[in-house]
Amino acid sequence: MQERIGVIDLGSNTTRLVVMSYTPHHSFRLLDEVRETVRLAEGVGEDGQLQPAPMARGVEAMKMFHGYCKSTGVTKIVPVATSATREATNQAEFLTRVARESGLKLRVLSADEEAYYGYLGAVNALDLRDGFLVDIGGGSAQVTAIRGRGFVRSFSRPVGVVRFTERYVRSDPISSRDFKALQDAAAASFAEVGWLGDARGTTLAGIGGTIRTLAEIDQKLSGYPLDRVHGYSFGRARLDEIIGMLRGLSLRERAEVPGLSRDRADVIVAGAVILQQLMERGRFESILVCGQGLREGLFYEHFLVGESPPLFSDMRGFSVQNLARVYNYEAIHCAKVRDLSLSLFDQLRPLHGYGEWERELLGYAALVHDIGVAVGYYDHHKHGAYLVLNSALQGFSQREMVLLALLVRYHRKGEVSVDDYRKILHPSDGERVARLAAMLRLAEYLERSKSQVVQSLHVELGDTVRVITRTVGDAAVEIWDANRRAGLFQKAFAKPIEIV
Repeated sequence: MQERIGVIDLGSNTTRLVVMSYTPHHSFRLLDEVRETVRLAEGVGEDGQLQPAPMARGVEAMKMFHGYCKSTGVTKIVPVATSATREATNQAEFLTRVARESGLKLRVLSADEEAYYGYLGAVNALDLRDGFLVDIGGGSAQVTAIRGRGFVRSFSRPVGVVRFTERYVRSDPISSRDFKALQDAAAASFAEVGWLGDARGTTLAGIGGTIRTLAEIDQKLSGYPLDRVHGYSFGRARLDEIIGMLRGLSLRERAEVPGLSRDRADVIVAGAVILQQLMERGRFESILVCGQGLREGLFYEHFLVGESPPLFSDMRGFSVQNLARVYNYEAIHCAKVRDLSLSLFDQLRPLHGYGEWERELLGYAALVHDIGVAVGYYDHHKHGAYLVLNSALQGFSQREMVLLALLVRYHRKGEVSVDDYRKILHPSDGERVARLAAMLRLAEYLERSKSQVVQSLHVELGDTVRVITRTVGDAAVEIWDANRRAGLFQKAFAKPIEIV
């Protein structure tokens, strides 16, 4: 039974709504995401009071989101508020007004809860087993230590992009004096966290709009071929370069920087400096960007209901299965293509020399090779590649995402080319794609009628590769078509092949 859930996160800078359609423990998909810049933390002074204008913007956003959820069939709404609301001395007044005017009862997350749900979102989306996770928001920053995919501990500091911009940035472009004050304040905020100093050599991952925006800027400046930041990483030296570029620009000039949205142009320098000082404190060389976060963490509590903690035991396997289910794949056909592909892979090891990593990718590609049919049969290999590249596959690096998409792209026909993705792939990946796609293509045509007439394969290696099929019924068409489509195999392996 499909359910629809809306998760609302009212932050210090922005508020977001995500709407998910899901069947618990089976499959889910993102239906919509709405973002509004509310700047709830704007103008908060020593008295800690939320100001009238930001509160009014917050209430209006909650009214809009609630109305949207009701009009689109959302059956459950999970509305939460974070740092700005949590720390407000007039919190009760604001919550009462939100409830009265919008009909939503906001749950105010503690700092530990905010860190925990961000952790759930990230660890269910990245291959993050041991390391640290940072979330830089409008009013605060959370850093979480992760061991064995488990939540170890976290700390929260009032180090947010809105808070720091208002407090330290009084010039445009930012003056050397203001910039130094910003750096010193950020460094002082992390100095007292002793366990962060032991982070050398571990992974730092990041969630939230500030880190995603910095990744987008880096991608645009470097001509990166993918328009997605999940799974992307950039180094500390590159961050220093971006900061050097941004601090020399006026607000108007920053608003024109590719990858930087206008509503973040005034606070991005503060966010970048906060991240810079955290990376220096923990001596992190790079940061891995996560496209999921607190909202998804809240969702997983509902999707993985009954699991404690709500973590995928096989994140990569589930995410591929989820993608296949979302696009109504033919499970029996895809399972047979996978079996035949992996049989070829195992028996051809003396020729290709690949290991378990390539075998896993080939098996995953076989499961989703036909999802492009959901768009249209003609060119469904191209549609499928697009869907893979633009999906929320969890636990895969961007290189692995590209490899999967290319295997889907070439499972039917075409000369293999990886030129568009040279900046992401390794030099050996062109040959790797060609060889794996050749095996997938043969398996696809040996399962041409989708009737499992070819049951198994036996490979004989010699000057000519001979593939002997064991069949149940007439497999003449399958064998004829596989032989006809064997050109990629012959080119990739530099050997003729005969299928009988």
